[in-house]
Amino acid sequence: MTGARIGIVGLGRAGLMHARNLAQDSGVRSVVLIGRDAERVMRAKLELEQMLAAGAPAEVRGYHAPKTAPASLETSTSSITELASELDGLVIATSTPSHPQLTLEAARAGLVTLVEKPITLDIDELEALVDELDEIGTPVMVAYHRRYDPAYQALQARVAAGDIGTLRVISATNHDHLPLSLDYIPTSGGSWRDLLIHDFDAITWVAGEEVVSVQAAGAVLDEPRYADSGDTDTCVALLQLRSGAIATVSGLRRSESGQDCRMEVIGTEGAFAAGLESRTPITSLEPDVPAPAAPYEQFIDRFEPAFRSEIHHFLRLVAGDSTANHTSPRSGIAALRIANAAEESRRTGTTIHLQPEVATQREAVTS
Repeated sequence: MTGARIGIVGLGRAGLMHARNLAQDSGVRSVVLIGRDAERVMRAKLELEQMLAAGAPAEVRGYHAPKTAPASLETSTSSITELASELDGLVIATSTPSHPQLTLEAARAGLVTLVEKPITLDIDELEALVDELDEIGTPVMVAYHRRYDPAYQALQARVAAGDIGTLRVISATNHDHLPLSLDYIPTSGGSWRDLLIHDFDAITWVAGEEVVSVQAAGAVLDEPRYADSGDTDTCVALLQLRSGAIATVSGLRRSESGQDCRMEVIGTEGAFAAGLESRTPITSLEPDVPAPAAPYEQFIDRFEPAFRSEIHHFLRLVAGDSTANHTSPRSGIAALRIANAAEESRRTGTTIHLQPEVATQREAVTS
């Protein structure tokens, strides 16, 4: 039979989205929903069937859903190792603490894997895990979806081609519209590692250079329970790149105006943006400028093309095309280092230097 048989473990919001996109991709013949709790897995299957139904609304089925018939859905309570010989690939969308064990289990079983970011919140564990995965040799892709977004890819290509001249400033915005589940706040990893880590990864990728220092500030201005976990719901980071160019990152856990995720790049010869469109939830007060169209409700809608592209690249990787993987586990180390530095900077009020050979002292943020 043609088409891949892909397993997925972790059936929350992200897992169901990936399962939907897999089932709607012409390169997949079957999606296997995996979990220890048979009843929960069956509930997920029923929910997914509703999402895939021909008459399902676009906000459920997807605004970019193909018209082809979806792949078949299966369920299993077996382990990854037990199922490995029956699968062509695996998607891991469980909670972050389980990622290292499941990723290693899949890699040792020879299963090409797409794992949600980050693989771990601990930088030492990540570096050790990356080395071990390199030794095993089974391809692993990490779900930093910005690198698969068409507009972000075009932005990266413009910078790489020199169309902006010398890079001067990057401005990244990541404002969620829908608030987090309150139960998730204590285990999320915090705004830097959970929300803005995507932007940290995208900045280094688009710029094509390293971040050498980080200054950050944050506050709790919306939901007091973020403070209970030592987290913020409003935050900003200032990054300096090795060339001297500067990047700013703005993060909100809840924005009433709508989902706002974009990046602007300014150089000596031009300026380009990804995510600046008719649905960007910014209202201009200049005369004759139209108000924004209906903003995106959530990141799943805002980045639907990116998530579908990510799945398509994963399926190419499953088929043996190593060039399809733009987000290997090693590529995520820099983003986690920046996120950790941002949290340290926010906590201590200092500039954190990531490259000792550039600068070894920590300076006050106000200096």
